[in-house]
Parts: sequence; structure tokens; C-alpha cells
Amino acid sequence: MSIEKKLSQHLQQGVVGFPVALASSVGVVMASPVILTVTSGFGMAGSTFALAMLIAFIMMQAQATTFAEAASMLPTSGAVYDYISGGLGRFWAITGTISAYLLVHVFAGTAETILSGIMALVNFEHLNTMMEHSGTSWMVGVGLVILFGLLNALGITIFGKAEIILTFVMWATLTVFGVIGLLKAPAVSLQGWFGNPLDLSDPSGVLSLIGMAMFMFVGFELVTPLAPELKNAGRNIPRAARLGLTGVAVTMAIYGAAMVHQVANVAMDPKNPAGPHLLDTPMAIPAFADQVMGPFGKIWLGIGLLFAGAATINTLIAALPRILYGMAIDGALPKAFTYLHPRFKTPLLGILVAVIIPCSHAWFIQGDLDRIMPLVLAAVCAWGVAYLLVNLAVARLRFTRPDFPRAYRSPWFPLPQIVSSVGILLAIWYITPPGMHPRDIYLPFGIMLGLTALYALVWTVCVQRVNPFRAVALEDILAAEFSKVGGHASLIDEELKRVATSA
Repeated sequence: MSIEKKLSQHLQQGVVGFPVALASSVGVVMASPVILTVTSGFGMAGSTFALAMLIAFIMMQAQATTFAEAASMLPTSGAVYDYISGGLGRFWAITGTISAYLLVHVFAGTAETILSGIMALVNFEHLNTMMEHSGTSWMVGVGLVILFGLLNALGITIFGKAEIILTFVMWATLTVFGVIGLLKAPAVSLQGWFGNPLDLSDPSGVLSLIGMAMFMFVGFELVTPLAPELKNAGRNIPRAARLGLTGVAVTMAIYGAAMVHQVANVAMDPKNPAGPHLLDTPMAIPAFADQVMGPFGKIWLGIGLLFAGAATINTLIAALPRILYGMAIDGALPKAFTYLHPRFKTPLLGILVAVIIPCSHAWFIQGDLDRIMPLVLAAVCAWGVAYLLVNLAVARLRFTRPDFPRAYRSPWFPLPQIVSSVGILLAIWYITPPGMHPRDIYLPFGIMLGLTALYALVWTVCVQRVNPFRAVALEDILAAEFSKVGGHASLIDEELKRVATSA
């Protein structure tokens, strides 16, 4: 059978459909830090932040076309790793993937674990007071990580059902609160629909807001590691990314506008008006819920935010182990990561690592986010580097492998790749928040990137004994995905057999 027919057949088969793809593309994006960023952004800049969101949305739609084309060529569990290795070689693939996903999980994954509990509990006054006194609010997120680690170990179909429910509840909750908040009479006197009027007098200020808004959409691509397990992946992945990003943008715009309509952005300390304001903190959320629906609203929104954290954690624990599995199949990580559960055929070691990292880190810092915030931002910069490498890889493959079959092609090439790359560079350049020194972010970012690059060089040269900068043949990547590796069939084959047996 020709590679084109094999690829077409591989893209068609799967055990989960479009709803899971859509939920996976939204699950990580609408995380607790993103909801807090929206609240803070609209409170700080109003209509100017809305404009920044629109520009960032267009840039990330452009980025989505690149990931969709890559996934249609290489629908593998390794996803980003395989895209970069096929275009630029294993050195860049290992560097980009580990720094972007494993290190991000160490820091941003820990932040989400801690914040998911804090932002949900803040709506339940008595419980929040009790847990704050004992300093254990962060343990709610740890419990979620362990729960969804166990759930993911039971197979992709269980993950899919949970993700659809979590994402729908989270999405519906934020939308309902946003719409009601806009329909009610404003509790705050506003100068514009989004609060403060549009202000373009300071171009650098606008660019910094675009950088801030760009990271509101980061993470949609975590649907791509599920490509081997999706039905009609060549069609469903671009649709899910496009629709997911649109849904996030619309919901967040409505929610943010409603927030500034109903909650005054007063200084937390009246003696320090230049200090943090209410909309910069999680305390804005119960104030908004109470204003919109009273005490019942605080309970509903608290549950919705708990589901938001759960959806993010669920997606991270589903995607990261599959990326590690794909890397291990290519020899970029120890072979132990290719071990699958004898019955459920899930990458157990990867799931265990994905669970242990945020739990142990949250315990080590005792839920004190201030201790790792510069490292979270440094890891997010590394995530941006992976996006740039995927853009370069897909662009290079357009010139070196124009003959290779693509179920989806990024339109208007290379305009989307240029537009999204500019957005990512802006986001990295303007990532430093007020009150933080750029060196606190860029120094650890450089160290992270340097250490992963050193590992990539040593591993490829001394262990794999390959040219680290030679692009891997696309046929070889697909052959590894199609065939049995290390005594295991691919994840999709095993999952299909299990579902067929249990039916």
C-alpha cells in the first residue's frame, strides 16, 4: 500500500470524534490563569485590551493553520516533536519539545494546579477561610491532578467523555454569567463598552497588551497529540482549532466586558492607589458572581471555575504522556516511556510523570505561586519558541517536500506563518509584567533553553548516534507510527482492538 493510502487510512480511523477534538483544543486555553488575565486586562485597559485580544486572536488563528497542516502530514502521538524533527532535525525537535512541554508542565502546570483550587474556593467563603488558615487551598488542585491521572490511565475514551462534560460546563458557565452581566444595568459608570476607552497614544503599551493577549490562546495545539485517536483527524483538527479559538475569544470578550460593567476596579489598598486593584486578583470573581446572581451565583461560578481547572489538568495529563511516548519511540527519551498498560494500552510512565511533576512541585513550594511566577513566564517563553520552530519546520517542508500528501494545507502560505511568528516574538518581548525585572524571566529562560539544547546535542550524538541537524524522513516517522514498536502496537491500534473487544 502506498504511503498516501496508508496516511489517508490512518487519518480516517480513530475512536473519538469532533467533540473530543473541540474540547481538547479549548480545555487548556481556558485555564485559571487565562481567566485571571482577562479580568485584569479589561480592568487595566478596557477597549485597548479588547483590540489587543482581536489582533492576538487573528495571529493565533494563523498559527492554528500551521499546526493543522503539520498534523495532517504527521498524525502521530509525538506531534510537535515529529513536526520539528521532520522539518529541522532531532536536535531542534528535542530542544523545542522538552523546553516547551515538559518544562512548561513543571512550572505552568504547577501554577494551574495551585490556581485551580484557589480560584474555585474563593467563591465559597467559609470553606476558603478554613483552608486558607490551614494553608491547604492548593491541595484541591493536587487532588484533581491525581484524579485525572487515574482517569487517563483508563484510556482515551474515558478521557474524552470527561473532557467534553468539563469543557461544556466551564464554557456555558462563563458565557451565561457574561451575558447576564451585560444585560443587567451596569453597577459601574463606564466610558466605553469594555471600560476604559480606546487609547492608541502609546504604541509600546498596545504591543505589550497584544503580547499579554497572545498567551490567552496558547495551548490549543494540545489536540494534535490525539490525532492517531481521532476520527477523520485531517478534517477535525483544523475545525476544532478554528472553532475552539473563536469560542474562547467570544466567551472571554463577553465575560470581560460583563466584569467591568458589574465590578468597580478599586485599589486593594486605599493608601496605595498605584498598587494592585481588585480586578487583578481572584477576589474579583466572587464579587462579580454575587453582583450577577447573588449567593447562588458564587456557588455556580465556583463550580464552573473548578471545572475549568479540571479541564485544563485533564488535557495536560492526556497530551504530555503521548508526546513523551512519541519521543521515546524515536529514541529521544528512554524506552521505558513506550510501556503501555497491558489492558488499557495507555502510556503509564508518561502519565505518572505528568502527575508527579505538578503535585510534588506544588507540595515543595507549599502553594506559594510568587516563588515560581518568573519561572512560569520563562517556561511560557519556551512554549513560544516551540511555536516558532513548528512554523519554520512546516515552511521548510513546503519547499523540500512539496510532493508529500497533505490532507490540510495552510492557506495563503507563508503569510500565516509570518503573522503568527511576529505575534509570538511580540509576546516574548513584552512578557515582563509591571513590578518584575526582565532579567528574572529571560535569565531562567536562557538557562532552560541552554540545558535542553545541551541534552539534545549529547543524546543525539552520543546515544542515538545520528546527525542532530538532519531532518528525519517523513516516511520513517510515519512507518514508526504505523508499525509495532518495541513489542507494542501503536496506541490507536491497541485502543481500537480494546473497544472492539469490549463492544
